[in-house]
Amino acid sequence: MKKNYLILFIVILSGLASFFACNDDTSESAGPAYDPLKPVKLTTFYPDSGMFQEKVILNGENFGIDPGIIKVYFNSKLAPVIGSTGTRMYVQAPRLPGDTCIISVVVGTDSVVYTHQFRYKSSVTVTTIAGNGRDGYIDGNLSQTELRPRFLTVDKDGNIFVSSVATDRNYICRINEESNEMITLARNFIGGVLATNPLTGVISGTTESIKGAFITLDPKNFWAPKIYTARWTNPDEVPPNNYNPANIVSPFDGMIYTHFAFTGIMRINPNTWEAERILEVPGNVNGMVFRPNEPDMLYMAFRGTSAYLPNTLVRLNVNNPDSTFERLNLITAAGHRDGTIEQAQFNDVRMMACDYEGNIYMADNNNHCIRRLTTDNMVETVLGIPGIPGWKDGGKSEALFRNPSGIGVSADGTVYVADELNFRVRKLSIN
Repeated sequence: MKKNYLILFIVILSGLASFFACNDDTSESAGPAYDPLKPVKLTTFYPDSGMFQEKVILNGENFGIDPGIIKVYFNSKLAPVIGSTGTRMYVQAPRLPGDTCIISVVVGTDSVVYTHQFRYKSSVTVTTIAGNGRDGYIDGNLSQTELRPRFLTVDKDGNIFVSSVATDRNYICRINEESNEMITLARNFIGGVLATNPLTGVISGTTESIKGAFITLDPKNFWAPKIYTARWTNPDEVPPNNYNPANIVSPFDGMIYTHFAFTGIMRINPNTWEAERILEVPGNVNGMVFRPNEPDMLYMAFRGTSAYLPNTLVRLNVNNPDSTFERLNLITAAGHRDGTIEQAQFNDVRMMACDYEGNIYMADNNNHCIRRLTTDNMVETVLGIPGIPGWKDGGKSEALFRNPSGIGVSADGTVYVADELNFRVRKLSIN
């Protein structure tokens, strides 16, 4: 028994010695605090390439040991600083900073830049979250659901609201991945593009049963559907038809913006339902979106079937629409071309949605692709093989879509797609 106690005492003593030795090592390895009278110098970093959250070691001088006063940028994206010894920092690569990154370090009043660049390796994959490939409608457990999703939107809590069409009736359903369920909220309506009011969480959807009619789903009322009808104070502005398959809620003024086919862009107050036409615009629009850094600029996509500016992206300032209407791409012929927005080609873009960074995602229906307009106005194909329809989950070299029509972006940047003729709702994870 005494021998056992002696062994236990030796083990405890060894542990305490190791603890204090470790503490002493940490104390000795800690570098000096940042000295504002000395310059910050950069030497090397490693590795020179990586993906989202890649741990990168930055070497140099006079970083200081307080991560709270250090800022590191990959291009314009702020990178988390894990720790610093004064001559060495550990940081994580931020999400989607750009393919080629200039790394800059800011400490106090010093701002310095590495002479060589970091290569960012983006990753994107698609998975199916609802639908089994059959044209029908069954709600419940996500693995057993059937639907034909045409349009969708996502709220701040990650609920996905889908407008699904069927041979006998249309449905609006709510999909929640966490609870693994699809719940029917409305049925027997004619429409419609769905949009989330980011200020209130209310979902609004266009309908075509009555001119100017909208279906709304308020989370305060457990998304019970209600119908409201827009009222035009100027009878000359009343649209001649019911067809308005475009719908977006401004995150800045809370107004609903919609486009009635062959007529014009309307602004509707969701509190009073008073409507006004802000610009006469012919043609046929599905996609509408605002960017977070351009509060007044409305982006729109004219469909490939539009007689006016087919396959064209445009934008305008909703508070000065007459003099700001601007075409972004110059080619109206259907096709597929990435690159600068001016020379880009599309083939019947339907819905558009924007992430918190300002990237606009598009469901390019007849190209069977998901496209993206980046913050520097370059067009790129995110997933899908242009002109090749099919269904396949996976990465960039293998993923396939079949006539995607709806698209939405969650608060964390996850992209959801209504892959209509694959009869599935799919999720893109982009890093």
